Amino acid sequence: MTTESIGMRGGRGRGSKREAAETTWSHPLNPEAGMSPMPTDPREIDAALRAGKISLRLTPYYGFRYGERGVRFTRSDSAFLATLPEHDEATIKRQIEWLAGVLANRGMPSVLLEQHLRVLARELTRAVPEKRDFYRALVVASDGLRARRAALLPESAGRPIAEAFPAAAGLPNTWRTRGTGHLLVAAVADERAGMRNAVPSLEAFFLDETTFPARFVAAARETIARARGA
Repeated sequence: MTTESIGMRGGRGRGSKREAAETTWSHPLNPEAGMSPMPTDPREIDAALRAGKISLRLTPYYGFRYGERGVRFTRSDSAFLATLPEHDEATIKRQIEWLAGVLANRGMPSVLLEQHLRVLARELTRAVPEKRDFYRALVVASDGLRARRAALLPESAGRPIAEAFPAAAGLPNTWRTRGTGHLLVAAVADERAGMRNAVPSLEAFFLDETTFPARFVAAARETIARARGA
């Protein structure tokens, strides 16, 4: 996950007290993350960092597209998410939906946040088992994202489209190539959820013929078109 302005949602007027504070405080995990909240318990911080590393391994796309900057924001975003279970259900839902929109419009379909929330909940529970009931809220939030995605583009329709991508692109049928298809389909679901830049932000990367061969680009374009028609 990578975003330039993660934090509890709220305005940042120019010259505000918050803006002034940001000029004198550097986020310990990512200097570019501003005043993004993070846990005070070192066990939770370590768990958030482990979860970030796992998500980066599960989704090589992060590294391919966002490089080291993506790693830094994965660290700070994961730490921010680890603070959410301390809030009420409505606040958690609002923050997750806000973050999902920010990320999807920057090229990271919300299915990736959905996945990360589960990884994070698991790592936090292992690190601080006495708070497992709190961390369950992250799984509930993940379930909410999944339910919205399935309602907008049912898996029965989207999965075959996603999994046809490797053959269409002339690539081996591996978890990584299938993953690309699933990202493209998931972006269409986000678009239907009102995230207007969800598909264009992914197209900016996967339809770039200076990065990918023409057959790959054609397959990506076809996958998006089929998902939009599903």
